[in-house]
Amino acid sequence: LLMKRLLLFVMIISSFSSVFAQESTEQLPHFRKNDILIDPFWLIGGLALNASYERIISEDSGIGANAIFGFGDDLEEFTQISPFYRAYFGSKYASGFFIEGFAPITVSREYDNVFWTDENNRGNSAVYTTGGLGFGIGAKWVAKKKFVFELNIGIARKFIGDRGPGSEVTGKGMLGVGFAF
Repeated sequence: LLMKRLLLFVMIISSFSSVFAQESTEQLPHFRKNDILIDPFWLIGGLALNASYERIISEDSGIGANAIFGFGDDLEEFTQISPFYRAYFGSKYASGFFIEGFAPITVSREYDNVFWTDENNRGNSAVYTTGGLGFGIGAKWVAKKKFVFELNIGIARKFIGDRGPGSEVTGKGMLGVGFAF
């Protein structure tokens, strides 16, 4: 199940790269074009794999996707993929303070233990797929044009799909470290 989720995320990332493959390399040859980040705190805590890819499209904007693949007890069957667009307000190339709009697509499984349970002590289950729109803020720092550090947080309203017994809002956040290329 985790491998299927990871394959889906890699496919989304590669689609972003292929969209801009025709772009001229003469625009800004000495600047980075891609950032890949992972949140070590979510990973070390055993909750989820929280990863992000961003394609820089100009000195003050970028598009990308954030993915959260849950594997801890509380998030075991939770996946959220959030394509985003960012506008940067820093004085350096695609870094500093930013705002973003994102569209989270969330898939989760809820269990009802009232009537019966299976061998894992889980009862009836239902899968919920939702979509929404959200807003986020954050900051990005680039060290020596190779290493990237990012802090962001965002909140979104779910309005597409059956939300089930859960909340009508979702969010995303990252204390990410990564590599620019």
